[in-house]
Amino acid sequence: MVFTTTNLFKTIPCPEGVKCSLTHCIFSHDPQPKQVQDKPTSVISSLPVKESVPSPRLETSEPATKRRKITYGSLAEKPLSRADQIRNQLAAVRSGGSNAATHNSATEKEPANNAGQTTAPATSSRPISPPIVSKPRTTPTPGQTGAHKPASSIVVKPETKVENLNPRLIPHDPAGHAKRSLYLKHLHGEVARLNREVVGKVPHDLEGQLPLSAQAVIKLVLDEEEKVARDQPSVYGNVIKQRLFQLKKISVEDWITQVRSVLPASKSQARSKDEKPIDTRMNLDEEVLILPHLITDQSKLVGFEYITEPPSAESIASAVTGVEHSHNYEECDRCAARFQVFPDRNDEGLLASNGPCRYHPNRKTFPPRQKTDRETGPQQAYYPCCMQNVGAAGCTSNDDHVFKTTSPGRLAAVLPFITTPENDRPARDRDGKTVKAVTFDCEMGYTVYGMELIRLTAVSWPENKDLLDVLVRPLGAVIDLNSRFSGVFSEHFRDAIPFDEWSASSAGSRKPNKPPPKDSATTTTTTPSQLPIVDCPQRARSLLCSFLTPKTPLIGHAINNDLNAVRLCHPTIIDTVILYPHPRGLPMRLGLRALSHRMLNRAIQTGGAQGHDSREDAVATADLVRVKVGEKWKQMRATGWKLVDGEIVPPPRKPTNMRAVEELIDGIDEAEDDEL
Repeated sequence: MVFTTTNLFKTIPCPEGVKCSLTHCIFSHDPQPKQVQDKPTSVISSLPVKESVPSPRLETSEPATKRRKITYGSLAEKPLSRADQIRNQLAAVRSGGSNAATHNSATEKEPANNAGQTTAPATSSRPISPPIVSKPRTTPTPGQTGAHKPASSIVVKPETKVENLNPRLIPHDPAGHAKRSLYLKHLHGEVARLNREVVGKVPHDLEGQLPLSAQAVIKLVLDEEEKVARDQPSVYGNVIKQRLFQLKKISVEDWITQVRSVLPASKSQARSKDEKPIDTRMNLDEEVLILPHLITDQSKLVGFEYITEPPSAESIASAVTGVEHSHNYEECDRCAARFQVFPDRNDEGLLASNGPCRYHPNRKTFPPRQKTDRETGPQQAYYPCCMQNVGAAGCTSNDDHVFKTTSPGRLAAVLPFITTPENDRPARDRDGKTVKAVTFDCEMGYTVYGMELIRLTAVSWPENKDLLDVLVRPLGAVIDLNSRFSGVFSEHFRDAIPFDEWSASSAGSRKPNKPPPKDSATTTTTTPSQLPIVDCPQRARSLLCSFLTPKTPLIGHAINNDLNAVRLCHPTIIDTVILYPHPRGLPMRLGLRALSHRMLNRAIQTGGAQGHDSREDAVATADLVRVKVGEKWKQMRATGWKLVDGEIVPPPRKPTNMRAVEELIDGIDEAEDDEL
């Protein structure tokens, strides 16, 4: 008989005790073994070890016992969880403490010398990297550059889209990518050529916009090609070929006119479409009464380069001697080169030496300030005529050098100055009315004597009626008429009518004709209008003085140059440069075109290469004075001034001392005695 031995020794303790290594022992074992060590253990080593417990059932194989639930007497005896350990390590890293490594080594490094216990993996003691903490963006100090900024404080702005000469994707492509690319290449070549030829021919209202940048040329070509591909797909090839043929034959002036329609209008052009009405709350006769309050003190005119008195004979003689000793060597007003002037021409028939002259026709311009200038530095000044930086070679060439002098003695040596003479019977306007104030403007050209008068225009104020508009034949041989700014061309002198003949034929009833239109697209086919001409500057000055007396207000914009050209000293001046001072003060001055845009919403001097119109400038100056008259009258009314029967009445004067008060009381007593 065979007996099973499974339960025979069930009640007998195992001789090996806890050291028993048998998987299925026939002896009994204590279900709660004693702790072998009292050291703190890690999380993993503190877990119970699986042990085989004999089953009460009589089976040949016993299944693994279930994991027993571990209980602790107090919360302090419970070991830290894995999440708590990670939190403690992060707190130690943030605080900069050095006890993190010690804590890890004390709690996580546990030797496993006893059988039946497992060792914690190496990853449990590896230091944990803290997550990246985003820092707030800081504002850089004025001396800090972009290279030293922290990465978290650099703000990357989205850049403007840069396009290349690649056809834009459109639905229903009419010709395919290859053929469209070929057309774009030819279009870009012609437009780029015209863009290069526009240098030196840019109108004033497009300065800063032309010539186009390389990216602007590409965008212009892409826009034009895309429009044809979308709107005219059936005849796409023919339209592009016709456009290419047109661009090859078009003139630069016509191309500027076409580009003007697609360029964004500047703020000044947008404002000029709707001019501001001038409302002074007064009629024209009453405005004249306010005008004397705007007259500039004669002593202040010297600071604005006015010649208030004719130069003395000693200063004239000294200037003549200086010119003789210098052998007529001058400094070019355009390129600053030294050259010699030949008033009677030299053996080669030249008026000036050391030619030709290369220069920039426009003054340098400073780009507007940007917020990034502190980091990148201010942008370099450039010339609007060719968009080249200051220091680049001139973009325009002239055969001869020119010069300008502002020395009173040298000016008087060519033509003496005079002071406005007394005039008992000043000339009247064409309607027979007395001229109360005169607005005038002059245009000058370069001669062998410097800058001389070549056109004089005068209108009445505030009616803006024509008084005088004549061409003037200068004393010296003309080197350059300065047509880009003066608006006077050789055709004007060729077709001009002598003033006496013109005056007799018009009998004083016809107004002076204006110069040719300033439309650059029609300059080649327009015949210059005829203007009267006088034979010398002295005659032009006499005609101007016929409308003036020493007390007649003479109005203009920076007319110190105009009066120097006329050689006239006038004691009653109203200058819009003084009425509208520059915010930065002298020597900075606001230009007439900028003032007209700002105060009148009017665009002037838009003729480009055709120059300025002196009558247009004179009328704009007169209207600027009217605006100032309205502002002045508003201030006067606030202080008690009144208009009574066509006269302005000042506010009553208050007594300033006791004697005046006593006189006032005595006057009242006398009046009461007379009544009694």
